[in-house]
Amino acid sequence: MQEPNVVEDVTRTFRSRLNSLPLDLKCEIGEIPLQKGMRPTSRKEKAIEILNKYHIDWVEIGTGTNRFIVKYDGYALKIALDHEGVADNMQEFAICESLMPHVAYAHEISKGGHLLVASYCPAFTSHSEMWSHNASIRKILSDWSTRYLLGDVGLTQHNYANWGLSPDGRPVCIDYAYIFPSSLDMFKCVCGNRSMVFAKNDFSTYKCSKCGTLYEDRELRARISLEERMRLFNNVIGIKMHDEFEEHPIDKKYIKYEQNPDAPNIYDAAMSVEEHLAGLPTKYWY
Repeated sequence: MQEPNVVEDVTRTFRSRLNSLPLDLKCEIGEIPLQKGMRPTSRKEKAIEILNKYHIDWVEIGTGTNRFIVKYDGYALKIALDHEGVADNMQEFAICESLMPHVAYAHEISKGGHLLVASYCPAFTSHSEMWSHNASIRKILSDWSTRYLLGDVGLTQHNYANWGLSPDGRPVCIDYAYIFPSSLDMFKCVCGNRSMVFAKNDFSTYKCSKCGTLYEDRELRARISLEERMRLFNNVIGIKMHDEFEEHPIDKKYIKYEQNPDAPNIYDAAMSVEEHLAGLPTKYWY
């Protein structure tokens, strides 16, 4: 991985919540996506068995086909159940910075991508709850749509659990593994055109700007290979952690030179200062 653009003599103490977990637990969890022929329900059961085996204090907060999500130490711990789940974790880690402050921040990822630590923001429990925030969500999606190809985040019945509320009451996306930079230019219509626009105001159906052919967002994102998704992860900058607590130079983008050269720029509104050892959001691996 690339090294952060650091400032000399300015360091902070960082905490890795992944490194607070037993190494054997992480190794056993990492084996789940590698299992062949295992049903999704069996993969989840295996993850639960491992968490309980090591007496981890956890609460289930979400389950999908590819990931099992629990609340651990005040954060969302996303456990990959298969290779798609690994890609989901890596994608969120890679793209969350550019989507802030409208997503649950992805703080930390394991080297293999099988574990991701993100800010905990409770998911909406119904479409009506999501719809009560539709004006704010629509504004967010409208802005994102100018720069990204959106998948599984539109204002539809099956997407409500992919959104939730931040501690300060704002709607934020908590599952954004299928948002892709438009520059990747990976979608092409049957007519050969690569320019897509939204056909509906719920941000779930694309239309070819040339021939008018309609495509559901899920249909488009299903065309993306694992290799293409992993490629997004290659240029992510972060800190590699080996222990639970470590001192590291600080990335200069977190410094407010015009105010206090030692003040961290707390841009992660979803987290309170108390939840960070030094009040500094960061991205790191163990």
